[in-house]
Amino acid sequence: MRRRAEERLEVVLPALEELARAPRAGEVLDAVRLTGLDLAGADLPDLRLLEVELSGCRLDGARLPGARLSSVRLVDLAARALDAGGSSWREVVVEGGRLGVLGLAGATLQRVRASGARLHHVDARGARLHDVLLEDCTVGELDLTDAEGAHVVLRRCRVERLVLRGTDLAPPDGLDVTGADVAVLDALDDRRAPLRGLVLSAAQATDLAEVLARHLGARVVDPAPREGSGAG
Repeated sequence: MRRRAEERLEVVLPALEELARAPRAGEVLDAVRLTGLDLAGADLPDLRLLEVELSGCRLDGARLPGARLSSVRLVDLAARALDAGGSSWREVVVEGGRLGVLGLAGATLQRVRASGARLHHVDARGARLHDVLLEDCTVGELDLTDAEGAHVVLRRCRVERLVLRGTDLAPPDGLDVTGADVAVLDALDDRRAPLRGLVLSAAQATDLAEVLARHLGARVVDPAPREGSGAG
């Protein structure tokens, strides 16, 4: 039976050989572990990782356009900026780590879990996400503009800004944020029904009501106190 995002993906790896050097562009790495490497500024287009673990590596300014990750664990990675635009992630687990800007524009993520990560800005514009779980993460901005989402779940996450402009969320549960604290939801435009496929809690829906009313042209004001009301 196919796992769903909310069932918490685990990636079980075989015995891994330690690789004590940086990978090369277009290289295929299979059943290896990279630990504590400084990969800052690395330009690694079309890198392929199969049953690989990266642990404690620094990736400041690294570029992985078109990379392919399959059955991969990414543990405690650190980067001010990491560009993985157009990459493919399948059965990938991210555990911990601090990433400033994570570029996933045009990427494909299928069966991916991120746990306990701190992410300042996730640029997933035009990405395709299927069976993706973020849990116990802190996210500054999650930009899903023009992205496609199915069975995406945010659980015990704090998201300062969630952008869903032009996002295609597969109903009934394209994106479930009922278990998340979303400070700002930027989802209202005129290109499509912007909230279709989005699952909100009752409290979240109430918080959104004023934003929706303003978007539809209403002027929302606080009622003036009645004459003679108040303590006498």
